[in-house]
Amino acid sequence: MTDRLSGTRGLRTAAALVAAGALLSGPVALLVVERIAPQPPWTGVETFADHYHPAQLLTFALGYVLLAGFVLFTASCHALAAAPLRVRTSAALILAAVYAALVFTNYTIQLGYVPRVLDQRPAYLAALTMANPSSFAWFLEMFGYAAMGAATWLVAAGFGGSRRSDVIRVLLIANGVLSIAGAACTALFDRWVFSTAGMVSFAAWNSLIPICFALIATAPRGGFEPAAQRRDENA
Repeated sequence: MTDRLSGTRGLRTAAALVAAGALLSGPVALLVVERIAPQPPWTGVETFADHYHPAQLLTFALGYVLLAGFVLFTASCHALAAAPLRVRTSAALILAAVYAALVFTNYTIQLGYVPRVLDQRPAYLAALTMANPSSFAWFLEMFGYAAMGAATWLVAAGFGGSRRSDVIRVLLIANGVLSIAGAACTALFDRWVFSTAGMVSFAAWNSLIPICFALIATAPRGGFEPAAQRRDENA
């Protein structure tokens, strides 16, 4: 019982981190940057360097909160899962590790490497900075979040037993669909992330994630109560 209560606290803490991280690194950070030091539409490294400001790193710094929350969320779901769900949650853990590796690498490039070499204005920065919608960094980001979306899809089966938990399950699956579709569109369509469709997808994700994880953070037992586990307890 103590272990389960500890796992539930971990799940709710993780969900609070995800909800806060999504809001802070997304809408809040973007509004702050837009007010302090906005970047113009991408035309090249020279323009990017001319309009660079340390405030533009805020979204990446706060992104580590979101990253930590997602990893802890997946680990907590695995710790709470009954035996019939362990294959799904084990796979989710691996996908969360893929996500963490890709996104941590991307944020390290944005926070550490880009500012270090910016004074030299090397042409290869176009392939690294997320100010460029065609950069390699966006593939690290979008495919990383596709892996995490697949992880939330897998653990969604652990949420059920109440109306709130059913809503959480649907939203976790929706996150998987939206995240995987976003990665596919990034690969198929040049500059998709800064297109109207890409911006709509970004807005949808930044609404879905805080709502979903706020529900988990405030739900009894975090909403995690797999049907298989309830059957075992009632047997």
